[in-house]
Amino acid sequence: MVLSNKILQFNYVFKAFVAYIVIHYLELGISLEQKLGLATNWTDWGPVIDTYTNPNLHNEITIGDMNLFYDEDKRIVDGVKLQIKSNPSIQLTPVDYANLDISKPNKSKARVQAVNYAPVVSCIRNTHLLPVFFAANPNYPAKKAKPAKVGAIGLKICFTAADAAAPTADDYRVQQQEGKTEFELPQIADKVGKKLWIICFYLSPTGEAGPDSAPCSVVIV
Repeated sequence: MVLSNKILQFNYVFKAFVAYIVIHYLELGISLEQKLGLATNWTDWGPVIDTYTNPNLHNEITIGDMNLFYDEDKRIVDGVKLQIKSNPSIQLTPVDYANLDISKPNKSKARVQAVNYAPVVSCIRNTHLLPVFFAANPNYPAKKAKPAKVGAIGLKICFTAADAAAPTADDYRVQQQEGKTEFELPQIADKVGKKLWIICFYLSPTGEAGPDSAPCSVVIV
């Protein structure tokens, strides 16, 4: 049974996030409707992840259902986080940052220049709806740690038919950055048979982007 570490980690983040929002939604500038919606999302999430993590029920259908819920609920949670962070009337406390899983802003005003080389991207595992990629340091290809002066891995993806020509640069869409060089990209069931293309780039601690990698592709199974 192959479980997504990204989904399991999000499960704990989601639980703490919703519990904190339910109690503190007013001071965080969250509407009653948003609070109730998040609570409903968490309630609906429970049976799905219980089935997903049950070895007797873990199959292609439950994996697809779980990835669909993850894709939607993470989008909602990320949107609420951005709403809270962007509200100038809210002064977040250390407890807020911890319970909401929001990173504290970088106080450094000096920009850290990005490295002038790109990672080398490969798909290291491709199980049902769960491709795993590795953005390797071209100078130390077996080393899993990010290079010095690299804060995160940026990525762009797009999908094509399995037999289609390689996409153009304009076809790619930027995704949420990754904190580790090895990362999963859970997919939903309608992507089976499509080819996923991914480009990675290094981001400095202050968000400066380095050059793009060569594209890497894999057919979703």
